[in-house]
Amino acid sequence: MAGVSYLGWGQAAADRERAAVSEKALVRDRASESYQPQFDGLRALAVITVMVDHFSADVPNFPLPDWIHLGATGVRLFLVLSGYFITASLRRARDRMEVSEVSFGKTIGAFYWRRYLRIAPAYFVFSTIAIALGLDGIRYNWPWVFTGTVNWMIASANQWPMTISHLWSVCVQEQFYLFWPLLILLLPKRWMLPAIISVAVVGVAFRIGCVIFSAPLIARWVLPFGSLDSLAAGAALGWCGGRLRASGGGWLLAWICLSMLTLAAVLRTTDPTQLKSVLVEPLEAGAFVILVARTATGFDGFAARFLTLPGLVFAGRISYGLYIYHALVAIVFNRWLPSSLRFVIAIPSLRLMVFGMATVAVAAVSWCLVEQPINRFRSRMTRPSLGPAPSDNESVDSQLVGWNREVAQES
Repeated sequence: MAGVSYLGWGQAAADRERAAVSEKALVRDRASESYQPQFDGLRALAVITVMVDHFSADVPNFPLPDWIHLGATGVRLFLVLSGYFITASLRRARDRMEVSEVSFGKTIGAFYWRRYLRIAPAYFVFSTIAIALGLDGIRYNWPWVFTGTVNWMIASANQWPMTISHLWSVCVQEQFYLFWPLLILLLPKRWMLPAIISVAVVGVAFRIGCVIFSAPLIARWVLPFGSLDSLAAGAALGWCGGRLRASGGGWLLAWICLSMLTLAAVLRTTDPTQLKSVLVEPLEAGAFVILVARTATGFDGFAARFLTLPGLVFAGRISYGLYIYHALVAIVFNRWLPSSLRFVIAIPSLRLMVFGMATVAVAAVSWCLVEQPINRFRSRMTRPSLGPAPSDNESVDSQLVGWNREVAQES
């Protein structure tokens, strides 16, 4: 009887421990899934910098001096955000595997399915339209487009193709998503942070190798290895659940971020064959890790009001569509705008406004008719394995707004 009693007590203790772990995981789920609109404002700023850079590429020192590469900096912010959100999502999925006994196969299958349904719709709509219009960049390179390997094609050709060159960063993230969940879901937790740091070191080492062996600059930029440190920087923050609370040192952090970004911009103007040029990406990624951690907590005052401006939040919500379609919009205007209206693209400031508004219109239509319905479907399909999307826990006020919160945290 004593042995039976002891076994029963041991089982009860194990059940209590499991329940405590489960409760801790659910608490972390709720905290992680809570919607932070300031992230949409951050996404909007990232995609706006890319659009401005591309729409004004042929105009010297407009709208900012040429030594400030807005597009490259915006892409770096996207990569850090991507690493952050994907790793945080995978950590929640891992917790659910441990406390709910969801199988690894179901979890990783749901992850791949959810990512595919987020990326593919707008990507393939863009590709189909570009092919239908007979645009050269995609007509001869469509196999690379439909296999998500445009970045490898750019590296092998050592040139930027028209129409599809901006897809390189989307392809880098797709390739990252293939192996990253295996690491986060399978590696023992005590090894996780060292492993993420090692991945970041691989990214820096790759660029150092490119400099030493005189590899083409384009390959150094577009191959997935060159973005590993940025993705891993965000991933480390996502794994640790890092947040920066408001404090008296806020201005110091802002000064540090600005200094790092300024130094990165200066180094980007130097000879790319010199080793110091490899510091550009780590400096930008470091600054953006601080920014993302502070945004996760939530800014106060003017910064909070600015990042939550309705127009900025909406632009952040459709930021993926803005990025995908903006090159197509520019090509259509440049190729088919009637001669009587060519002044629209001849005046740089007017071109920025017209191209920008047209891109917003196209991305908004894509969001409403294609992406948002599919996002709701993917949320229902993957909820049993990956847990409820944030939209399932919305307040009454946010339901009245009618926005899908799950997209905000994982896009």
